[in-house]
Amino acid sequence: MDAQTNLQTKAKRGAEDSPRYFKYMADFVGFSQADIDAIRRSAPAIEKHLSEIVAKFYAHLLRYPPTRKFFLKKDGSIDQEYVELRMRHLTNFWLRAAQATFDDDFARYVDYVGRAHTAHGADPGIYIAELYVIGQVGFMQHAISDAITRELRHVDEELETNAIEAWDKLMMVILEMLSRAYGAEREAETFDTLVPIDQAAVARLATEAFEREHETDKPVARKTVRVARADEIPDGERKIVHVGAMSIGVFHHKGEWYALRNSCLHRGGPVTTGALEGDTLTCPWHGFQYNVTTGQLLVDPSAKLDMYTVTLKDGEIHLEVPDFGEPAKAEPHPLEPNEFRAADVAPGQTRLVQVGEQSVAVYNVGGTFFATQDECTHQGGPLSEGSLEDDCITCPIHGSRFNVKTGEVVRGPAKRPLETFRVMVEGDIARAEKTKEVV
Repeated sequence: MDAQTNLQTKAKRGAEDSPRYFKYMADFVGFSQADIDAIRRSAPAIEKHLSEIVAKFYAHLLRYPPTRKFFLKKDGSIDQEYVELRMRHLTNFWLRAAQATFDDDFARYVDYVGRAHTAHGADPGIYIAELYVIGQVGFMQHAISDAITRELRHVDEELETNAIEAWDKLMMVILEMLSRAYGAEREAETFDTLVPIDQAAVARLATEAFEREHETDKPVARKTVRVARADEIPDGERKIVHVGAMSIGVFHHKGEWYALRNSCLHRGGPVTTGALEGDTLTCPWHGFQYNVTTGQLLVDPSAKLDMYTVTLKDGEIHLEVPDFGEPAKAEPHPLEPNEFRAADVAPGQTRLVQVGEQSVAVYNVGGTFFATQDECTHQGGPLSEGSLEDDCITCPIHGSRFNVKTGEVVRGPAKRPLETFRVMVEGDIARAEKTKEVV
């Protein structure tokens, strides 16, 4: 048990010896206080070009099939929301590095990042070959040097020289920290054909990711949406709500209200459906932990889940969320709450719709649609946020499994079956409906 606990801690928060190892390697390459000062002074140059650097970084990853595969949906298309999530995480890391606070938390986080690319991380199914990690550190090293040269040459050539040398030393330490997680693991190269990339689209995502992480003063329109009556969410409970494409967890916790984006920074898992112990919220997918009151990732407090303002008025809960003002697409057939476009839900995917006042989860099983109530019969977990495998859906909160064709319980702790609905498809429009009772 102790060994397993230690392994989980390493996966979530980095190895215990990582601060000592970071300092050891820093001393070995001669990374001094003068280098730290040079990095801190070069921060404005890095920040100015970071959006461009991140865009090129991910365009590079998306061109190569061995790295591209980690950013694809089940239907083979690029998961733009997940790419932006990773862009924000990368942006946050380099903004943090440019602040030049290389403390124990920074060292643990670098170690954690290294493990996350190998079978030693929180998700054993993720493995990114070491050569790509080495290559991308080299990519960042060149990109940062180029940004420093573009901004400081003919302005402060001494700082230019010192900053480039300082960043080079830091990259040596980071590379060794990342590489040591691999041990003897290797993956054979396949030399797949490169994939063409829409550079402009990637650049737009990177710009948005940078603006969100850098907290620029760019005004963002907001709107208020109703969640529920306050008495519907007792203290200690939560509710998952959907606002457009966003899934948000609203928590009533120790007398206060908190709302967090339901997308883990690691792999986009349904984090707000996870276990809450004290103030610690644990993502049910791979165990990454956050402070529910601040949204901070425990292993790296500078990385946070998006949070939203909660207000109570006349006994009702409201959320203030970004309104990006996306123009509504012309709909030849305006969709009703219980309708969806069949082409938008690929095999293996789920969709949440409303049938009257009831939330209903729709599932595409091998090209055929089935539907059940969205609330798990155990403790109300959102099945539309769960994992669909063949014809079974797994609740993301406590792991109950149901057959989506019949609603029957396949695995507890749930004991009662789900209510099922029929799905009718007419042309490209599908709708969920109450199953007619047999008289």
